[in-house]
Amino acid sequence: MNADSEWLKPDFWRDRQFDWKHKVFYFVDLPCLLGTPRNLYEAGQQLKAEIATKEYQVTEDAMVLIQPGMLKGRLLVNVHKPDAYDAYVFELEQSKMFSDVHEGPLKTIKNTAKKLQEKVKKEKGVPATNTFYWDFRHGPQMAGQRADRFVVICQV
Repeated sequence: MNADSEWLKPDFWRDRQFDWKHKVFYFVDLPCLLGTPRNLYEAGQQLKAEIATKEYQVTEDAMVLIQPGMLKGRLLVNVHKPDAYDAYVFELEQSKMFSDVHEGPLKTIKNTAKKLQEKVKKEKGVPATNTFYWDFRHGPQMAGQRADRFVVICQV
C-alpha cells in the first residue's frame, strides 16, 4: 500500500460518490452497544488470526471496515475471492457508494453517519442499505493511538 496514494487523504472521501464492483470481504463479529463498536482491538486480532489460519490473501489496497449494528456488527477486510464457500465472506456486488469524513472519536461518528444517510436518501430517493466506517491509521507509527478521523461510507 503506497502511503502517498490519493485515496489515503481525507479530501478524497469528502462528499464523494463512487462505484465499488465485486469487493470481497472476510469478516468477524464485532460487539456493539447501541450501534457503537466495542472491543475493536480484540476483533482486529481475531480477524488477523482467522485470515492467517484460512490462508486468505488480503488485497493490496485492503481497507479494514467497521459495519456497526445495534448489538452486533462486523469487522471486515478486503480479500481475494476464495475458491470455496465460506460463511464469513461477504461480497459487495456492484454498488453506488457515498462517503464523507468524520473528524472526531469513534464514539461520536453516529451523527456524521446519520447526516450522510439522510443526504443519500434525499438525493437518491432510497435509503442506504449498509453503512461502513474506515479510519486512516496505517503502519506501525500509529500503533496505540486512537483514531480521530474516519470515513463514513453508505451503500445504496
